[in-house]
Amino acid sequence: MTENQPSVDYSSENLPTVLPILPLFDAALFPKMVLPLVVMEEDSLKLVDEAMAKDRIIGLVVSKKQERVRSSANGDLANVGCSALILKMAKSENNKAQMLVQGLGRFNIDAFVEGESYLRAKVSHFEDIENQTDETHALMANIVKQFGRIVELSPGLPEEISQMAGSIKEAGTLADMIASTINS
Repeated sequence: MTENQPSVDYSSENLPTVLPILPLFDAALFPKMVLPLVVMEEDSLKLVDEAMAKDRIIGLVVSKKQERVRSSANGDLANVGCSALILKMAKSENNKAQMLVQGLGRFNIDAFVEGESYLRAKVSHFEDIENQTDETHALMANIVKQFGRIVELSPGLPEEISQMAGSIKEAGTLADMIASTINS
């Protein structure tokens, strides 16, 4: 696996404003989360190769359609996506790329950019607003309690995941973690 990761601060000011866009059909990525992906489509493989040669940063956007057909700018994709750093990438003999990506931050798609065989978009990055009030803390405690109940009732979820949720101090990170867990 290729994994020569540059040491860069990936705040919204340092992220590219034009990103190659990789549609996601059966998963979603949130900031700070890590997700394994398998890429098989020729255009998507070219996107990955070029990202690996540059800054290793791509945009991941959930497709509104579940079919694995080439999405276009005509509304098949959500308007908000997550920029991601390719942590590891390996290609197999049958022309597949296996990747491990980590979410960096959210972005809005402003416009799609022509010129490549894969999707590219001009994006506006934005930061989560953290507002720690007594109400926020109470809401977080309530959601952690409710999530603990979901974990109890779900045989496929390990008990430790509710303990992990209880240790998260940022409201947005907690919401992302719970959404990504119960969505699968």
